Amino acid sequence: MGTERKLDLSSGPIRVLLIDDDEDDRFLTEERLGDVPGRPYALDWTPHYAEGLEAICTGTHDAYLLDFRLGARTGIELLRESRARGRAAPVILLTGQAHSQTDFEALDAGADDYLEKAGLTSALLDRAIRYALVQSRAAAELERKVRERTDELARVNEALREADRRKDEFLALLAHELRNPLTPILNALEILRLANDSGDTVRRQRERMERQVAQLKRLVEDLLDVSRITTGKLRLAPERLTIQELIESAVDMSRSQLEAANLELVLSVPAEPVVLTGDRVRLTQVLCNVLNNATKFTEPGGRVYVSIAPHPGRVTITIRDTGVGIAASVLPQLFGLFTQVDRTLSRSQSGLGIGLALVRRLVEMHGGTVTAHSDGPGTGATFTIHLPVTRTA
Repeated sequence: MGTERKLDLSSGPIRVLLIDDDEDDRFLTEERLGDVPGRPYALDWTPHYAEGLEAICTGTHDAYLLDFRLGARTGIELLRESRARGRAAPVILLTGQAHSQTDFEALDAGADDYLEKAGLTSALLDRAIRYALVQSRAAAELERKVRERTDELARVNEALREADRRKDEFLALLAHELRNPLTPILNALEILRLANDSGDTVRRQRERMERQVAQLKRLVEDLLDVSRITTGKLRLAPERLTIQELIESAVDMSRSQLEAANLELVLSVPAEPVVLTGDRVRLTQVLCNVLNNATKFTEPGGRVYVSIAPHPGRVTITIRDTGVGIAASVLPQLFGLFTQVDRTLSRSQSGLGIGLALVRRLVEMHGGTVTAHSDGPGTGATFTIHLPVTRTA
């Protein structure tokens, strides 16, 4: 493609290249352009077809004057060849032949204008060049806008396709995730029916059902939270609290899952209270969701590290695990709705891909940020949450 040149017609000389094998025509053109008031033109000349073609295709000048006869070749041939290679600047064909057929051929080959040498005046040449430049600039601007619009539509279409694909994944996962807790509940009820009120058996099965019902409750609550956020109905209840209180609450709520997964929890919390203002329930939900994510994707015997680092005006909460890690292709979409680290149904605890989307939105509603990092599969994952802190008196 040729190089697009931005031209300001109100300042500086207009660079014109004459492609003509007759030096007399060069002097004539130079004279005509020299008579234009203000002398706004800088004329160059080449008598060679190949040099002219290369100049047009690389965009060395603002406009080109092309003679119909170029030795054994013609300007029509050069026009067609340069158009095929994607020229950017306007080309005006000059000829001594007063034939309408030549006129039609020139315009069909891509000429911006057609001028007969006989009776060519400075005013006519100046007007033709300037008009061609204005038209070329308008066409380039239109092409740019069309290209931008086309790219925008392509991005929108891709986003719609991605949303449709995620919707299909979500429906499959929803059925799978809701079915998993129900099956053990039904089995437990059948065992209770056959147990003849055996106390230990009843207790174990009741606890099992309670865990599965709690899982169902969590899934439904996550779905409701997503609905509240997308409709703007989620409201925070801010209060003054400490990060230590939030960590303690989140760890208490996640402890049974960590123990069931045989994971070691390593805490690094400063002794001095770190005060912030926020919704206690929602911030605890944020920490629980990240801890739950670490639990689901860390093999038994692994570790989950939670550390707190206060900074001027903010506090950093880092939750790192030794789990399966996150592929680089997933990281950019990790906090999107329904994003799955493992995009199959083989991992029964993979969830609906809602928890991390809620984490990001709730953190942002508190004026904070959350990021995720992983060096790839098998290297674990690190989630970093930044929250603003409250100045103490």
